[in-house]
Amino acid sequence: MRVAADARRPRASGLAAGKEVAVIEYPARSGGYTTRERLVLRESGKDYIRILYENDVRIVETTYGLVMKDLSSSIVAENLAVRLLTPFDALMGEDEVGSLRSAYLRRVVRRVVDDIIGTYELAATNLRIPPRYFLVKWIKSKLAILPHLSRLFWWLTPTDHVGESYLSRVSEGTKGVLEEACRDGLLMKDGDFYRICPLKSLKRVSLYKGLKSKGLVRPALTDLTRDPRLALDVLKLVLSDVQRIEADGLADLNPEDLLYIPTVRGLQPVSQDEPLIEALKSSLSLGDAEFRIERKGSLLNSTFLLKIYVDGQPRETLFVKKYLSWSDIKWIATKLWAMPLRNFYLMPGTRMGNEVFFLNYLRDRGFKVPEIIYISWKEKALVENAIDAITLTEAWTKMRRGLADEVLEKVTMDVGMLLAEIHSAGVVLGDCKPDNFLTRPETGEFWVVDLEQASLRGGQSWDLSELILYMGHYLSGEDAARYAALITQGYLEAGRREVVEKVLNSAFHIVMLPWSPIWTQVSMFRAVSNKLKQAG
Repeated sequence: MRVAADARRPRASGLAAGKEVAVIEYPARSGGYTTRERLVLRESGKDYIRILYENDVRIVETTYGLVMKDLSSSIVAENLAVRLLTPFDALMGEDEVGSLRSAYLRRVVRRVVDDIIGTYELAATNLRIPPRYFLVKWIKSKLAILPHLSRLFWWLTPTDHVGESYLSRVSEGTKGVLEEACRDGLLMKDGDFYRICPLKSLKRVSLYKGLKSKGLVRPALTDLTRDPRLALDVLKLVLSDVQRIEADGLADLNPEDLLYIPTVRGLQPVSQDEPLIEALKSSLSLGDAEFRIERKGSLLNSTFLLKIYVDGQPRETLFVKKYLSWSDIKWIATKLWAMPLRNFYLMPGTRMGNEVFFLNYLRDRGFKVPEIIYISWKEKALVENAIDAITLTEAWTKMRRGLADEVLEKVTMDVGMLLAEIHSAGVVLGDCKPDNFLTRPETGEFWVVDLEQASLRGGQSWDLSELILYMGHYLSGEDAARYAALITQGYLEAGRREVVEKVLNSAFHIVMLPWSPIWTQVSMFRAVSNKLKQAG
């Protein structure tokens, strides 16, 4: 390739040009036409940026070292590095350019993964991510602060086969780095999609929260204050790009249209955030269906049944859960009272992310849980299939007369055993009321629901204690002791003895005092102790 002599020499005095290391040429938009532009990288002991021209070709000349700094630490706000994401041709230094591009893409992938985890928390591990998403997400975020670079990325919303070929070409170029991320355990392949590795996701959730709380955000261009001459070069580069800016058609580009969450009806874009009823009509192809809402629980609850009628006939019943804000009185009171034993999650996004994660986590391990029908991240709402079953609380209260004693005993023991099996799978439910275990006694089926407080660590004895003592609010005397004995017996058949022993800790008595009377608790714990003695 020939570059004009003018393009080979920096014009500022005192700067040694150095030899060319690499040259790339890429398409750009100017005045409604596609033009070619070059990035020339040179060896030099002093960083600089120059804008030159040759035969109507615009040339951005800089140093190899400055591009390295820009792609690793955004020293010039990635005004240079982002050009490595264009559909370029390497006219010189193909290996050097390939190395730079791979290093930049590795950073892009890591940062996009962090962004997904920061937004969706534990639910991030359930998302399906196409290769194109990493590219579109990163470039869109850059254009939000560097809109003048839209002239380099007009092909992100292709209107012809040329733009589509550019997008496919750049997306294809990311696959090598994505496969490397799979080998490193950050991602894993899932058909045509990628998923965030669960173990990495859990670690990064904690890291993200730590960084977020400390506010460790480094503004772009920070280091340029130390080099006024280079700062002036960057300003000239930006101004020269701005002079060519035009309507880019990228304003409505939403990367989340490319990010999917699995539901029982198929993959749903997480961007599908219409008002809930309208979204369900569209997602489930229900047209003019009639929706009737039936609230579940008390006024403090945020759950309801959505009954769907088509032509006046019942079609389907869905269970809808809306996650209230941290100011929800129910959770504030619970956290303050139970804080010594259990740290409850309060933020709506965290709780919804938890629920989505653990619904999938437990289902994958053979447990029955509700199926996800639709998710609205904007409204913090989760729609599941409604399960026609009764809770363990209902089995012992309003449905008790319809159940034979032997059936009630088996159901109760089976719930105790089910909790032990969940613990063996490494899950602590956190909010482990008998309300959260559904059963069909006639078939022996069980479901566990309400997983927003679940975690992969924590006190298993808290779960068992809450499951036992919660019923002390509804039962008394002999019935309460019988219930506690059956739960304990079932748990001991599949769980660890030390978990049951810790339930006898007086701390659990104190926490549950506002709910279950002390005299009822005493009889229940006596029944637990007797079962431990019988088990030897």
